Amino acid sequence: MVGVLLFAYITVNLFLKCQGQTIHQAKIYSENSEVPEGGRLEVTCSTFGFTVKAVYSYLCKNGKAILMKKGTPRQDTTFKIERIEMNASGNYSCVFSEEQLEITKVTGYGQNYIFINVIESFIYTQITLLKPEVPVGSDAEFNCSTSKPLHKNLSKNMIWAYLIKNGTPVEVNIWDTEKMMTTLTLRDVRIEDAGTYSCVVFLNILPYHGMRLHQNITVNLEITGKNGRGQTKKKLQFRVII
Repeated sequence: MVGVLLFAYITVNLFLKCQGQTIHQAKIYSENSEVPEGGRLEVTCSTFGFTVKAVYSYLCKNGKAILMKKGTPRQDTTFKIERIEMNASGNYSCVFSEEQLEITKVTGYGQNYIFINVIESFIYTQITLLKPEVPVGSDAEFNCSTSKPLHKNLSKNMIWAYLIKNGTPVEVNIWDTEKMMTTLTLRDVRIEDAGTYSCVVFLNILPYHGMRLHQNITVNLEITGKNGRGQTKKKLQFRVII
């Protein structure tokens, strides 16, 4: 076992030096090893004990630098990646150099590494309307539920369920993690509230512009109301998108 570790240590050091640049190993720390898609990954690179000079720190993913920051002596460097994507899962580590290098030429692993796992940012839910016909001025109630278990590290946090109309959040409520459901209510509906609705449960993040908010199961809310030609009557419809 000792021989294997020694071989790995020598291999890493040769790998760092064979690039023709002076690159050194640093340590990496992170409070979380799992991050929901669309959330923020935050890690800390530490050169304490390795140098007393101001250096350039590099955050590496799978042995290749992806971010660089100039640090100050005896202070850690924090890297943040906002709106992280699913393909960001991998082994993260830190290295540093005393001179600024082209980030594309910096490769290698640090003193240690952390495997960051990016998990789904939301879970798909069933959605039903309590009433098949909703008249103008009344309330429309949607039940959202799922049998899919929440991730063990996220189930204790406050989780939000969003009612989505045509891809845009229009209502929000706290998700009941025991009953695995919630009710979302549109108050005093109008004719223009008619449309296609779905329900999405987000894990520790808020929806943002450009985020994918589509899912397979939707309901079509239709409004009954009176106009110059009499009463317009519309019914509940289900649609499954494949």
